[in-house]
Amino acid sequence: MTEKSVITIGTFDGVHKGHRLLINKTLSAAKKHSLKSIIIVLEKPVRKVNGLLTTYEEKIEEIKLSGADEILVIKVPSEILYCDSDEFFDEFLQKTLNVSEIICGSDFAFGKNRKGDIEWLKKKAKKNNIKIDVIKPLKIISKQVSSSYIRTLVEKNDIKNVNLLLGRNYSLTGIPFKENGIGKKLGFPTVNLCVNIDKILPRGVYISLISQGEKIYPSLTNIGIRVTFSRGNKIVPETHILDFNGTWKKLKTKVMLLKKIRDERKFVNAKDLKTQISKDVSMALRFFKVRNVERGILNCEKSLKRYRGQRGYNEEKGK
Repeated sequence: MTEKSVITIGTFDGVHKGHRLLINKTLSAAKKHSLKSIIIVLEKPVRKVNGLLTTYEEKIEEIKLSGADEILVIKVPSEILYCDSDEFFDEFLQKTLNVSEIICGSDFAFGKNRKGDIEWLKKKAKKNNIKIDVIKPLKIISKQVSSSYIRTLVEKNDIKNVNLLLGRNYSLTGIPFKENGIGKKLGFPTVNLCVNIDKILPRGVYISLISQGEKIYPSLTNIGIRVTFSRGNKIVPETHILDFNGTWKKLKTKVMLLKKIRDERKFVNAKDLKTQISKDVSMALRFFKVRNVERGILNCEKSLKRYRGQRGYNEEKGK
């Protein structure tokens, strides 16, 4: 027979602090009773949403970090999602997973027409001698932490509170692609990312980190439609790496947004845009210098001198 298990089930879009609470409770209960920990993940939201906080790949990558014994993915749509609640419980949870304890949120429901809500689940579990641990919603800054609320914050470009509720920096991953090299012509070469079409992209200019493999670099990221050069309506993340010489490989790249410094806006000409980017770079360098972020990766003093000499701005005035 399959090893007895402790499970939690969810879509886990964003893998935010509320999700982490459920996952950690699952792992703790499994360890306490020497059982197997299983995180059951829906491939994507069952109901239509306006974009995703995490793509499928990003979500699984984050959940893997928890150290769960097994991550079981349910495709959306799939027959198992729409089967009768009794069948889901009896055949899948009991027979297949040999569940001993279920960790879930107070709004949890499954099965056809969501019949398997918390009250139904409690009664069903009691009959089968299975423990149910219902976790109260997590609240931060007087708000219930939820994927839908965080999506709203991302759409408002409120990256500060997005990061607070996620418990980490909002990030995006993709493969670099080349265009006309306008950034390079201005003196600020960028890594342009092609990201999943379903990913919510908060527009604006951000102090950021960019990574490829184990290498991480402080950076400045613009997410927008590049209005100064009228490049259409496609939103593209463009990242200028603050202390990097060489060619960025066309491999999976991750950008983490730390702080928004301004909205994207249209400039009269390339000269004005270049001047503003110089100010943005200066602000980003001071940000890393003050906070001593990623020590050993960025030599801020060296970089400030290099930018002061090559970009022609005054550090104190940010010009």
